[in-house]
Amino acid sequence: MLLTLTLLVCLYLAARYYRPQPQALEKWIKTQLDIANFKYAGATTIEERLLLRATENQRLRAAFGIENSLTTESLTTHKRFLNAVSGILNRPDRRWANLYYLAERLINARLSTESQRGYLRRSNDNCRVRLAELVRCVVLAVVLQDSFGLSAAGIPWEYLIIITREINEQWLRSKRAPHQVGKSALLNATIRQLGEIRGAAVSSLAGPGHDGDDNRERILSPEEVLGLLMPQYETLWRVVLLTFVTAFHYQPEAYRDAKRRIADVPGCLGDPRREGEALKLAKVSQWACAAFPLRRFASSSVPPLTTRLRAQEGLRLYPSNKHLYRSSARLLSAGEKTAPESTAESRTYHPQQVRTLAANITTLHRHPSIWGPDALAFRPSRFDETALTHLQRAAYVPFSLGKHQCPAKRGAFGERMIVTLVAGLGRCLDSDRGHVEFGGRVPDMFWQPGEGLPTGRDDMEEWAYVVWA
Repeated sequence: MLLTLTLLVCLYLAARYYRPQPQALEKWIKTQLDIANFKYAGATTIEERLLLRATENQRLRAAFGIENSLTTESLTTHKRFLNAVSGILNRPDRRWANLYYLAERLINARLSTESQRGYLRRSNDNCRVRLAELVRCVVLAVVLQDSFGLSAAGIPWEYLIIITREINEQWLRSKRAPHQVGKSALLNATIRQLGEIRGAAVSSLAGPGHDGDDNRERILSPEEVLGLLMPQYETLWRVVLLTFVTAFHYQPEAYRDAKRRIADVPGCLGDPRREGEALKLAKVSQWACAAFPLRRFASSSVPPLTTRLRAQEGLRLYPSNKHLYRSSARLLSAGEKTAPESTAESRTYHPQQVRTLAANITTLHRHPSIWGPDALAFRPSRFDETALTHLQRAAYVPFSLGKHQCPAKRGAFGERMIVTLVAGLGRCLDSDRGHVEFGGRVPDMFWQPGEGLPTGRDDMEEWAYVVWA
C-alpha cells in the first residue's frame, strides 16, 4: 500500500512539474523568432521596425555610406529600395545558363593564370588558388553583370580583388570600431573605375517611369551602387564558398549526392519540372514559418504534399546572417503616452536602456536537439518530402521571417543563384582534379562527424584549392 501511494505521488509530481524538452525548445525557438520579427519590442508599424533595425546597422552606413532598408529609418527610402530590388530579382530576360557559363569561364581563367604563375615559379604544385578571394571575385562579377548590366569580360580582375578586399576590410573595421570607421576612398574610386552606372540600369527594371526620367539618366554614386550591391553580394559569397567546400571537399559522404543533384545544371534552372533535385541544395521553404505560429506546429500538422517542404541544406548550415541584430531601445520616453498619429521617427530613447539583442540563426539551424546528432552533416535528403519535424520547420529561417524577409526568397532567385555558382565551382574545382587545404591541412586528415567548418572571415582566408601535381 505504501509503495503504491509513493508511486502515485511520484507520478503526480512528475506530471505537475516535469516539462519535456520539446516544450523548452519551443520556448527558446519562439524567443529567437520574436527577436527576428520584432515582436519582442511590440513594434506594430513598419516605421518602428525600420528604426529598431537601423539602430543596429549604423556601422554599415558609416563604413559604406549606404542608404537602404537595412540602414534607413525612412519609409520612402525603404520603399524605393524594395522597388529597385524587385526589378533586379524579377527581370524577365535572365538566363541562368549564361550566368553559369560566365562563372565557369572566370574560374577556369583564374586556374589558367595561377597555373602559369606556378610554372614560372617552378612550384611543386601545378596550381594553387586562394579560395575566398576567388569566390568573392566570381560572385561579384556575376552580380555586377546580372544586376547592373556591367560586362564581366570588361572588368579587370585586379578591380574585383580591390573591391572585394575593401568590402571585407570595411566590414571588419565596422565590427571592431563601429564609432570610428569611415568610408573607403579606395573602394569608392575603384567602383567609379568600373564605368558609368546609370539609374536606368536599375530603376528601369522596376517598371516604366520608376523614379522619373531624370533619375534614369543620372549616374549612380558609389554609395548608391553599394546600397544595392551589398545585400546581395555580401550575403551570397559566404554561403556559396562554404556550401561548395562542404559538399565537394570537406564531407566525403556528401560528394556523390551533390554531384547527382547538380547533374542537370544549368539546363534545368528555371524549369519547375526539372530543377527540383538541384534546388534541394538551395531551395527554401515554400511556406513561411511566420504563417504557422509555433503553437500550431504539432506533429500532426505536416502540410500536404502539394506544399511539401524543400529546404536548402547549405543555408541551414551556413545562413547568410549568423545573427539578426535588433535594438532593445524603448520606442517611447518615460511618461510619454502613445499617440495614434505618432511615428517611430518622432520617438526618443532611454540611452541607458539601449542594448543589442540577437536572434541566433546559426544555433537555430544547428542545434542537435532540433536537427539530431548529425546536425553538422551536409545532408540535403533531410528535407526530402515530409522528413522535417515540427521543431525543424519552426527553426529554419535562412531569410528571416515576417514582413522583413529577404527579397531573394521570392521567386526562387536566391536558391538558383546559389546552385548556379556552387555547381560551377564544383565542376571546375572537383576533388578528382585537386584538393582543398585549410591552412596547409587536407580535410580527409582531420574531419570527423560532428565537426563543422570554421566560418569566420579570417579562417576562410587561409583556404586554398591545389591542383594535383
